Amino acid sequence: MATALPDDILHLLCEELARQECFDTLFNCACSSKSLAVPALTHLYRSHHLAPVRNGGEDEAVILPTKQLVVQRWSILWRSIIASSMNATLFPYCRYIRILDFRDLENLLEDDQFKGKVMKQFFSAPLDQVYKKQSKTFGNPSRQHVRLDVPAIIDAIGEVVTQHTPMLDTISGELLSHALVRWAPRLPRLQTLELKNGSPLEDELVHASIYEHCPQFNSLSIYTWTADERDHKLASFIGTVQPQSLRLIETFRDIGAGAETFLALNSHSETLKDLRLCVSSDSLPHLSLLRSCTALEAVRLEDSDGLTNLEKTQNDVFLEIVDWLRKCESLRRLSFSGFQSAASIVGRVMLEDKIKLRKLEIDSYLLKEHQLFHQALVNQRASLRFLSLSGDADGMFRDDVDILVDSLKQLAGLRVLKLLDFHEIFSDDHLIFIIDSLSLLEDIYVTGVEIKDGVLESAGRLENLRNVAFAGISKFTTDGLLEFISLLGPGNQGIRVMIDMADPATLLTETEIVLVKQSLWEKVGGVLDYVPYKDPDISEFEGDSD
Repeated sequence: MATALPDDILHLLCEELARQECFDTLFNCACSSKSLAVPALTHLYRSHHLAPVRNGGEDEAVILPTKQLVVQRWSILWRSIIASSMNATLFPYCRYIRILDFRDLENLLEDDQFKGKVMKQFFSAPLDQVYKKQSKTFGNPSRQHVRLDVPAIIDAIGEVVTQHTPMLDTISGELLSHALVRWAPRLPRLQTLELKNGSPLEDELVHASIYEHCPQFNSLSIYTWTADERDHKLASFIGTVQPQSLRLIETFRDIGAGAETFLALNSHSETLKDLRLCVSSDSLPHLSLLRSCTALEAVRLEDSDGLTNLEKTQNDVFLEIVDWLRKCESLRRLSFSGFQSAASIVGRVMLEDKIKLRKLEIDSYLLKEHQLFHQALVNQRASLRFLSLSGDADGMFRDDVDILVDSLKQLAGLRVLKLLDFHEIFSDDHLIFIIDSLSLLEDIYVTGVEIKDGVLESAGRLENLRNVAFAGISKFTTDGLLEFISLLGPGNQGIRVMIDMADPATLLTETEIVLVKQSLWEKVGGVLDYVPYKDPDISEFEGDSD
């Protein structure tokens, strides 16, 4: 008789399958034997938020019958979680989940394919108790339109599910303040709130409930928030959280966070590791108030207005921000979006020898004015793994381009390189020099004046390349693409090649495209996206007259 593996080994195996998102394999394991069912289902539902059917598969190109099937499976996933909280399933799936994403549930309920048989099956017993509807009148008062009351449904589902989710550490969605007050006592492991709307933070009862019942709370994300005195209200909430406990705060839009919020965050200066803020022209000058938050490992700052050049208009604030970031010696990831002074700030930060950046993203900067920033990149060559640059290349001279190319060539540790909107400055030789120097690249996005087969050949020699996008006008030939494919090896398995702006003068025929796609698939299981260039100055309706 074969010896059965211990339960802890089975859990480890299933945990690894979940980490690799092998959902089909986990399902088959659950069906194969009683000993595997619990570990397989535990990790299947613990990682359900990564399931490919969520959000309807998020692929708009699929045909309607396939879309309907995906939505049906999506609804079954949610139904199984909810029904399990009502003791109506063989296993208590809800007890396994760590993340409860009501944004996804809302998307399901509002999806066009969630109607008819799918909706009827979803709300059949025992879920009939969470079915809520509302009537609306359009035009004629005697004609009423009945539709799902999505907020009420989500509130009812949350009320049931949160009573049976002891492992839950994250809740996402548009949550009601009174719901959070009711749920908090049941969620002692809650660490993360991802609020679609920040309005629940206006309720002091929410502050008190999280403080009293959620001692592990450490992460807050807010998508939008429109209210008076938002800065004060957010600062008040942060002030009620256990001191030195917040690890992450994130705002996706300008929610009014300003001086009061920044000062309040200093009470978490030792624990705050990840800061992602969207600020406005009004709050931008107050960023230096975060000066005590020097334990940061990741910073993402977005200027929603993009109008203020701090270096030129408020140099004292500019220097204070530089001084603050240079003291963040654990800083590893830095991202600026819409910041006119970003390159000037980062150039000075990168010269601090104690800072070892692994990821850097900057957009909206004028390349010709930032030679020092390009030169400073070299100071991070030992640590930098991800670099994304996007800016205005107008007015660049040959020396400016040579400085940038020379710096990029020295970043030998890069795995990801994205050079966006540089169409007019990089020649084939520039791209070849860069790619040939960066042998560890796995992901490339480049633009250029006219990209030809020589660049393909350089890319084909990258042993770990998995994604490559040529966004400049390209003049690749069939022979060049086939030669590129012939150079690929085992490390390029599953590669995706995107050619976004193929020159109409050298456009491949449909037969040639099919040949290249087939060859790429047969060699390394890769896929090709081939899109002709469309001149923005020529209307798609232009052509021969009738």
